[in-house]
Amino acid sequence: MNELLAETTARLGVTGAQLAMVVDGELTEAVTGVANAELGTPVTLDTLFQIGSTTKLHTAALVLGLADAGLVGLDRPVLDHLPELRIPGGEAITPRHLLSMTSGLDNGPYADTGRGDDCVARYAELLAEIPLAFAPGTGFGYSNASTTVSGLLVERLTGLTWDDALQQRLAGPAGLAHTVSLPEELPYHRLAVGHDVGGGVVRPWGFSRGLGPSGSTLCSTAADLARFGQVMLEYGAAADGTRVLSREAVETMQTPHVEVEARWFAEQWCAGPYRKVWDGVAVYGHGGTNLGGSSTLVWIPERNATMAVTVNTPSQGYPFADVVFAAVCTEVLGLTVPVRSAPEPGLSVDAALYTGVYETHDTRYEVRERADGIAVTALSGGESLTCDLFPLGGHRFWPADDRLGGMHRWDVAFVLGADGRAVRFLNGAFAARRSADSAGFSG
Repeated sequence: MNELLAETTARLGVTGAQLAMVVDGELTEAVTGVANAELGTPVTLDTLFQIGSTTKLHTAALVLGLADAGLVGLDRPVLDHLPELRIPGGEAITPRHLLSMTSGLDNGPYADTGRGDDCVARYAELLAEIPLAFAPGTGFGYSNASTTVSGLLVERLTGLTWDDALQQRLAGPAGLAHTVSLPEELPYHRLAVGHDVGGGVVRPWGFSRGLGPSGSTLCSTAADLARFGQVMLEYGAAADGTRVLSREAVETMQTPHVEVEARWFAEQWCAGPYRKVWDGVAVYGHGGTNLGGSSTLVWIPERNATMAVTVNTPSQGYPFADVVFAAVCTEVLGLTVPVRSAPEPGLSVDAALYTGVYETHDTRYEVRERADGIAVTALSGGESLTCDLFPLGGHRFWPADDRLGGMHRWDVAFVLGADGRAVRFLNGAFAARRSADSAGFSG
């Protein structure tokens, strides 16, 4: 495993990484590289990495634990518990919608609302003027805002901050001793910092406590992530038999609620994790990336296995996980991990179905007809990127420029409305609603 990590980090320009897997209850770990290139500190088994949106699994587990305790109904309106929440159409949103990414909430702003104990609530206030991407329960749209509202729900129903609820109701009972969200706790641990592909340290240290429930703060190790995955394999029990979630909660967490149109990111979404199929076998998990690190956790019930990786070169986190998981699945689990399919030559495109303007809170997409297909221009933060979209079939396309997906490399898709024209554009996971500007748009 160490050789696999070393070779993959060298090839992809990753500064430091961890791998952990648990198969039939046996933990195997490997590390490589340095945690901080300026100091030359090596990555160790207990080095903490920022894990990004993999945190969403922890928040989902907290909400399902509240359902176990009878404190929340997954299909009751969220406003029953958060009456002050001001979201257009929010009265129809339920906790199940929030967890399964079917709430219709826009991804939301990447905003820092301070360090106080009310920062999650103050983040939720920022959502008041942002339109829904679609009616709750009628589609898929990955949303940091959705999970942050879940974190606010945890705070309201426990009387704790999300950070304290995480420790008292999940990390502690599950034995996750290297899972930390508050910066004042970090000096008591070994810590990896973010790097670019040239090996330079990234500054500043990214931290937005208001977005903590969705992935801006949590640090962990690959081993702790793999142990967390074991909770699902053991139907809610930690390694020492401590009950973290009920069997019903774990089954809910692994029940698909919606199909994902852009298939490379995920095939279905459950109450927290995605669901994919590798070589005929169901795989559940989540990945995450922020400026300080990247991680991916998957668990495979049919193989009684969990796998997790962490890296401190965020831009390479997902390709790193792809390569390492493919090798481990082949060598250890006897599974073949699918690879991305190239566009089939000769597929025709009816550009009129897709041309128009699509918007999220912070990005505008203009889809235009080109000589033999369509192209998209993404405008965000004063920057513009235009790339061709190559048809994959089924209203899916492969972008000619990987930068369209940011740190992700994924397909994009359109969702058609009743009139047969697209009403949403999905940049991989993120849903953009058709804009009123489309009415006068000349593609």
